[in-house]
Amino acid sequence: MGLRTDEEKAKYLTTRESKNQQRYFQIKNFNFEAVLSFTYLGSLINVNNDNSAEIKKIISMANKGFYGLKRQQFRSQFLSIKNKIK
Repeated sequence: MGLRTDEEKAKYLTTRESKNQQRYFQIKNFNFEAVLSFTYLGSLINVNNDNSAEIKKIISMANKGFYGLKRQQFRSQFLSIKNKIK
């Protein structure tokens, strides 16, 4: 019984980046690797709490969706030219 961890999947993130930060954290015979950023529930979390990368990712995904639909709309034969121009 107890907590079981997968050493390869379990990693940790500190909230403050320091110059002498350890790359690994060891508990008994398990080594946990430090990471600078990770994705949690689709959101990018990093050491500096900087969300500009997350905003760029969301804008990029929205642009892909918009232009994909726009391209599909112009090829559709079910819409009139009047509606396509709007």
